[in-house]
Amino acid sequence: MRLRSQQMPLQLKETRMEPFVRELVIDVLNEPAYKEASITFTGKAPQLTRQVDQHLLKRGLLNFLYNALIHNKEGVSVHVTVTSTFIFIEDNGEGIQGDVHQIFDRYYRSSNTTNINGTGLGMAIARDIMEAHGATVELTSQIGKGTSIKISFD
Repeated sequence: MRLRSQQMPLQLKETRMEPFVRELVIDVLNEPAYKEASITFTGKAPQLTRQVDQHLLKRGLLNFLYNALIHNKEGVSVHVTVTSTFIFIEDNGEGIQGDVHQIFDRYYRSSNTTNINGTGLGMAIARDIMEAHGATVELTSQIGKGTSIKISFD
């Protein structure tokens, strides 16, 4: 809520986005719970820099990545792409079962999350973090085909 009401100032730092996101993916793969995960990375903007709050941006991106891994069956593939205008996180999982338009509502949990602990805040917080950085978040999902999140920077 502090982010949405602009009561939480960002600690901005010039950051090269491609290595920042690549290292985040590597960190996830180094976690014991995800060492067998299929996560790939493509960088298409090696010199791109942005003023970001590294701590918050990492938290938001991790929320999106963890959701792709946790809310799908074992063996899901996740691909992360960084370009000069967006970060794209896509999976080939089950897709979001429920109203995709509610996915960023606080406390909303789709029907395929019933056996997983959580508060239903992760996606809302991740979106708020991206918006605090001046980005927009678009989510598309198809049952049986997967989910894609496009984070576009102005």
